[in-house]
Amino acid sequence: MKEVTFLHCADLHLDRPFSGTNQLPKSIHEFVRESAYRSLRAIVDIAINQRVDFVLFAGDLFDSSYRSLKAQMILLQQLKRLDEAGIYSYLSHGNHDALDGEWVDLTWPDTSYFFGAEVESISYNRDQTPIAYIHGFSYPTRHVNEKMVNAYERVDEESFQIGMLHGNLEGQTEHSSYAPFTITELMNRKFDYWALGHIHQRAILSEEPLIVYPGNIQGAHSKERGEKGCYVVKLSDSESSLVFHQTADVTWHKSIIDLGQCDTIQDLLNNCEEILNQEAFSTGGHFINFELVGNSPIHSELIHGDHLEDILQTLQLNREMEDEGFVWPYKFTLKSMPLWDRENLKQQNGFIQDILFTSDQYEHSQMKEALAPLFEHRRARKALHPIEEEQQLIKEAEELLLTYLIESKGGES
Repeated sequence: MKEVTFLHCADLHLDRPFSGTNQLPKSIHEFVRESAYRSLRAIVDIAINQRVDFVLFAGDLFDSSYRSLKAQMILLQQLKRLDEAGIYSYLSHGNHDALDGEWVDLTWPDTSYFFGAEVESISYNRDQTPIAYIHGFSYPTRHVNEKMVNAYERVDEESFQIGMLHGNLEGQTEHSSYAPFTITELMNRKFDYWALGHIHQRAILSEEPLIVYPGNIQGAHSKERGEKGCYVVKLSDSESSLVFHQTADVTWHKSIIDLGQCDTIQDLLNNCEEILNQEAFSTGGHFINFELVGNSPIHSELIHGDHLEDILQTLQLNREMEDEGFVWPYKFTLKSMPLWDRENLKQQNGFIQDILFTSDQYEHSQMKEALAPLFEHRRARKALHPIEEEQQLIKEAEELLLTYLIESKGGES
């Protein structure tokens, strides 16, 4: 029976900086900075232990067009480990590390094949017989907007046909539309497996044939939560199997706290400490975002001044790298509500009602116009970050106004 086993990973982004980690203690910062390298080593460990036939690296090996010598040397070391184990590797460059970038000329193992700017078909042979053809290409420049899928063609009917494609599924507007494709277009190529890259969230787009985004190998900011790693794939004449392996040892988490169960700030602190001390966080690195929900009497306290920032800094005190890892609370997201009834307030005539209706109808253009003087100021704009969560900002402004107005009137129901 004909079969082949391989490992599929993508989006290594070696040298990629972490976002929101500037204030980390030095020991934690050092651990985080090396995390993608450790994840890559873990991927190679899995490939060797599972005795796969080859490894697919589906684009964005490096984070930018400039590849540091350190990042290149680490990749070279890991490819040599695969070579010594008799495992082939097939690699493509994506939009982040296109072929027109800068790098140092290194001598790569003979078992490592880097795809060029045009779609190629490379055979994987066993006893001089092609068992599989791996099809792929590297980005010649950062922007590849053509439908590259049209250049993929089966070589024969006897061997497995595997497509490596670093690109964007049409309709996913949150990502740049590089090398766009539809699932139907991939299926029409009659391939046995599609090894995708570019999207950092793990996803299986189809099970027959398998069309897979493995996600990136290490989350670098709060939107890249959860397990990160690679897939080990087995194809045979009768069936296919897919097993995910986590390799990242630094993960991002969102922990939800019902503020309605907290009568005091101390209750909130106790809840946070309980989460930070969970057994699940006892090994590896963990960044925690506390999301506060529910209706609570302390909600109004939290939106005053720097209360939340003070609580966060209190939780961060004396947290350092330990033998098995770290736990670092990095953010509070306030989605809780005060005890008053917003819909009831909207029915009352007066200034409070006007505030609520203005908040509901406030548009992006009005926000942009209101903030324009700040972002256009030569000095101020250097210290400002782009506004990403406009609705959250409007909500917080509304609640701050209502808190002052309602409390000044002695309370409202």
